[in-house]
Amino acid sequence: MNTKLINSSLFVTTLLTGFYAGLGFFTIVGNNPAILKMSAATFAEYWQHVDFYMAARMQVFGPLLLVTLLSTVLIHIPQRRTVSFLFLSIGLVIMLADVLFAVSTNHPLNQVIQSWDLNNLPDNVQEIKYKVVNAFWIRSSCMIATFVCVLLAIFLRCR
Repeated sequence: MNTKLINSSLFVTTLLTGFYAGLGFFTIVGNNPAILKMSAATFAEYWQHVDFYMAARMQVFGPLLLVTLLSTVLIHIPQRRTVSFLFLSIGLVIMLADVLFAVSTNHPLNQVIQSWDLNNLPDNVQEIKYKVVNAFWIRSSCMIATFVCVLLAIFLRCR
């Protein structure tokens, strides 16, 4: 297979999964701990703004990331018996699990939060906040694990 195509796919996949892992890292080291300290009103306003911007950007970035990782796995099918291919495939499975989790858990929570009137918050804001934080502990692990799998695939490919 064309070495330039393989190297380009690995570069773009590494770059995009690295950006994604960076979101997960930020969430673990700063965002989740800060959210846990927020009042109900602060959390509600913050999350409405963050979700608005992230939803708009993830409509482009998410599919691009998924298609790029899938394409890289498909390009590497001739090397399917290698550990490198195995790690790329595991990374794709983790990414798909993250997408399914986001659709089934995060999106419904975001819809609830977006429906809130900031001047008249419901009684269960703290409960929803904890659900959001718990969901992002899981998602952040998936984001970082996907990147680690791609890095291992590249490292083991070069050996």
